[in-house]
Amino acid sequence: MTAPGPAAGAQDGAAHDALADEVLSPARIAALLDARSRRLAARGQALPETRARLRTLVCQAGAERFGLPVEAVAEVAPFRPCTPVPGAPPALLGLSGRGGVLLSVLDLAAALGLGAEAPEDGRWHLVVLRRETPRIGLRVERALAVVDALVDEPLGDRPVSGRARAGADDPQGFPLVNLPALLRPFLGARQPA
Repeated sequence: MTAPGPAAGAQDGAAHDALADEVLSPARIAALLDARSRRLAARGQALPETRARLRTLVCQAGAERFGLPVEAVAEVAPFRPCTPVPGAPPALLGLSGRGGVLLSVLDLAAALGLGAEAPEDGRWHLVVLRRETPRIGLRVERALAVVDALVDEPLGDRPVSGRARAGADDPQGFPLVNLPALLRPFLGARQPA
């Protein structure tokens, strides 16, 4: 085998220069820069959501929306009138039967210190909480939707603490209800929340 002569080296160099010109032509450079710009622009729009999500039942109580954790909700049903309890706090509407079980029914708006507004059609919803004893239902103006809410602020120790949004199209969001803190005054010191 013989070493390539000067003519062979010149041919290889010319072929390399032609390949480099073709690969890095002005049109190729413009196409590469355009593709890179599109990728960079898409990165800013497609950032993955890193905030926690909470499966939430969004309810209307008073003039506001509130979120209740879905894992604490047993069912949502139409509200039926209750039997009043003499001497009960104003938020305790009374007792009601549901599926053969006695429920203590609280008005969520009154329990939160808000004025209750009757729904336009006069129909309220009852949110039955997932608890053993005592069984509790919350009267709300409307149970609106179940959403995977983006948590902006986590729950705190107060009955209304934390904030979540139903998604990007819900910029205002809604406060979250801390059910153990909400129920504490109604259950007494010995009852578990």
